[in-house]
This record gives sequence, C-alpha cells and structure tokens, in this order.
Amino acid sequence: MRRISFIIACMLVIFVLFVGCGTEERSEGSSFTAIVLENNESSLLVEPVEGSQELRSADRITVSLKDAEILNSENEEITADELEPGKQVEIAYSGGIAESYPAQIQGCYRVKLLD
Repeated sequence: MRRISFIIACMLVIFVLFVGCGTEERSEGSSFTAIVLENNESSLLVEPVEGSQELRSADRITVSLKDAEILNSENEEITADELEPGKQVEIAYSGGIAESYPAQIQGCYRVKLLD
C-alpha cells in the first residue's frame, strides 16, 4: 500500500512540474509615440513626443526593426521604407532602454504608423 501511495505522490509531483513548464506567452510590454528622424531600413532613429516616459530617458532613441512587425494605422503590414522622417509612430517593446547616445530600445516587437 505504501508503494502505491509513493508512486501516486511521485506522479503528482511530475504532473505539477510539467504544468509549470508550459510555453510562455509574450507579455505586453511598454509603448510610446515618437517622430521618425531617420530610417535606414533596419533601424529607426526617433524622438519621443512630449509627455512620454521615454523622453525622460533620452531625446533620441534607436529602434531595431529586425524582429518588429511594421503596421499602418489600419493594422495592415507595411514595409520599413514607408516609415519616412517626420511621420508619427507608436513603438511597442518588451525590453529596456540601453543608456547610450542615442539610447537603444531592446525587444521592439511592433512599430505602427499613426499618420
């Protein structure tokens, strides 16, 4: 009887461990609105708009487009060349901001054209 109880207890522990190791969903990070200053197709140099939290960190931020989804205002995918200087964008990211000059956004996953 003790052996069966021990086996059941071990199976419960293994079950709990497997349930705890599920796939992690992307948690929503931060986002801010900025004006595009430069576009070199693989990254953007932007200036956060007045009142944004990111403006307190830096007045210029480099954003890598490597892993980012690029959308227009109707949430349709567009190419990076449509993000022209002077356009307003919303940048969503899950990482931090590297303190360099210009600052660098880490973990950018979406750039949305607002104009």
